[in-house]
Amino acid sequence: MSNKISLFTTLLVCLLGTHAKAAEVVEVSFDALPAAVKSTTLGIIDKTSISKISQVNDNNLIRFELEADKTENDKSVTKLDLVIAANGKLMKLAREVPYFSLTYPQMQQIEKRYPGIKVTEAESVDIHFFDVVGDMAGKPIKFRLYEDGLIEDQSKP
Repeated sequence: MSNKISLFTTLLVCLLGTHAKAAEVVEVSFDALPAAVKSTTLGIIDKTSISKISQVNDNNLIRFELEADKTENDKSVTKLDLVIAANGKLMKLAREVPYFSLTYPQMQQIEKRYPGIKVTEAESVDIHFFDVVGDMAGKPIKFRLYEDGLIEDQSKP
């Protein structure tokens, strides 16, 4: 039975994949966000800090991308980028950080690999996904599943 389900799922993915199109991005207002997305957003930043909100429809997988400027400890503005699935689950939180917040060994590694680099931006990025491993008719399958339903194949060719 599970082989039939796996086969059906594989065929469905192949058929839908042939009709893949570019993601549609539309700017929206905070009031247009689903309640779950509003709740997640307000748990991280104030509504007044938001500078841009986009709704992304990527093959019927909906997510919201928010840009914000946040003052922390009465210090300079920190840039934040959030990606939240339509169900309110946080997919990505990126926070601009000063380069000097990296450790000295990290800076040495960067300089070693990229001699003479002048770093113009550094971000601390948290991304949430599930790594899923399975077996389909004896063939090992590995993929990454994001909160909005996007699946990225991680199987070795």
